Amino acid sequence: MTALRRLGFALCALVVVAPALLLFRPAQGARPAGSVAGAASRLVALRYGGLARDYRLFVPAGARHARPLLLALHQLHGSALAWERRSGLDLGAAANGVVVAYPDGVGHSWNAGTCCQPAAGRRVDDVGFLRAVVADVARRTPVDLSRVAVTGFSNGALMSYRFVCTPASPARVAVAVAGDLVAGACQPSRPVSLLHVHGGTDPVIPVDGEARSPIDPDGFPPARTSIGVVATADRCGAGSDVAGPLVSAWRASGCAGGARVELLTSARLGHSYPVGSRANASYGVDMAALTWQFLATVWG
Repeated sequence: MTALRRLGFALCALVVVAPALLLFRPAQGARPAGSVAGAASRLVALRYGGLARDYRLFVPAGARHARPLLLALHQLHGSALAWERRSGLDLGAAANGVVVAYPDGVGHSWNAGTCCQPAAGRRVDDVGFLRAVVADVARRTPVDLSRVAVTGFSNGALMSYRFVCTPASPARVAVAVAGDLVAGACQPSRPVSLLHVHGGTDPVIPVDGEARSPIDPDGFPPARTSIGVVATADRCGAGSDVAGPLVSAWRASGCAGGARVELLTSARLGHSYPVGSRANASYGVDMAALTWQFLATVWG
């Protein structure tokens, strides 16, 4: 049993993620960012590409052994601090012994390819910046570099796709919520695992895609197309669909290296990041729990 499983995922809650029931150690209570189970997040300055940049760093209390790292990327017009507070990821990170870095995008945006402004228009090297964040975090606290993941919402999800699809990316796992692949090809150096969660009524980045968008003139591909590009890169076999009352799931099979490539579509969900029991009851998705469930599955 791995360190992640030893540290977490007690049998104290069940969330239905079709078709399986996955067990996790849930976050308890609501605390502000920077005050979780004796741990504190802090702002870290990092100069990269001639720009003064920064990220917030959350390190769980406890032993100083090498731990997994999760990069958590905010949406367009968002910020690291606001995303740390909104996402609820610190609580799960504390429960499961995972370091979390919350980088800030230039102009509250990420250059995920064709989207979003101003970062994309300025051709900001956000792939290089995220690499630098991983290296900087590893200098500050022990990190298991074989277990690095990235997650994000909206523009942060677009960037998560780009980062995990980049050759020699340090991230082998991505959890993308309401965002697609807008960077062209997916060419990872090794098989990657991806969980894509999308709202069936998303008006901003529609699940079925659109040719043009107010936030990206090049539009957005359908979620099925994006997840299919990753499945092809992973040399997966045919996928299978499972329909549920709130969530429909598509899962690729036989992916190289045991990678997992999955798409969950919540029929009632719009362009939002659902967190908590009420969200789970309404939409069949609680990202504060589902993120850790997926990471536990792929990290073992």
